[in-house]
Amino acid sequence: MKIKLFLVILLIGFISCNAPKKNKENATSQSITKEETTLHKEADITTHPQSKGYKLMQQKCYICHLEVPDPSKRDQMIAPPMLRVQEHYKPTYPHKEEFVKAIMAFTKNPSEEKTLMPGAVKKFNLMPKLPYDDAELQLIAETIYEHEFGQAPKTRMQQMGSSLQLNNGKKWVLEKESIQQINTIIKKTTQFKATNIEAYQTLGKAVFNDAKKIMLNDAYKDELFDQIHNFFAGIEGNMHALMAVTSINEAEKQLTELNKKLQDFHNYFE
Repeated sequence: MKIKLFLVILLIGFISCNAPKKNKENATSQSITKEETTLHKEADITTHPQSKGYKLMQQKCYICHLEVPDPSKRDQMIAPPMLRVQEHYKPTYPHKEEFVKAIMAFTKNPSEEKTLMPGAVKKFNLMPKLPYDDAELQLIAETIYEHEFGQAPKTRMQQMGSSLQLNNGKKWVLEKESIQQINTIIKKTTQFKATNIEAYQTLGKAVFNDAKKIMLNDAYKDELFDQIHNFFAGIEGNMHALMAVTSINEAEKQLTELNKKLQDFHNYFE
């Protein structure tokens, strides 16, 4: 009887000791499951085609913007495709928070000074101010940042690549002000010396702002417009990358490539 009583007490003690552990494991498991569910819900807010963010983008943005470039709808385009917006803004604002702020700021108060897409502004004009609710606008901006738009056909300018062409064997004649602006850009980049990343980022912004003045000049039309924008399309990636560099090595690389490409300008324009 004593042996049996001892075994019963031992068994009760074992169960009691393990109960908290088991309850703790269950609580941890439930916590992880809840956390994963929350993360899935947060991701679903912007990236899933049925999400609120994506639906808002469809309702409020696709009135003017296509999702991706569509050559068959070129004549119907009244604004740049959303994929192109993402492509232009992400290199400059790689961090989501900065990206969202930039998209929201431009959408609420569009201006040539703020745009990262001067070619689109020249082609389609500035978008109107949109009195969207901030919460909805933030969801839309987050969706543009997160959404996988996929790959799209290259634009005509991108297809032309670096194949700039002369004007019947002669250089294209630009306004004196534009020549001064490009010379200012070349001077800034060739004489630039710095040992900190912030200085390179500032240079990238300054060069881009100077380049915008040439690209947005209303005097340039038709084939001359195409050739100017073809040239700047070739250095656009370097300018955007310089604005967002995170290491000195990458900054030096982008600046070297930019300087090399800039030297080609005076071979085609005067």
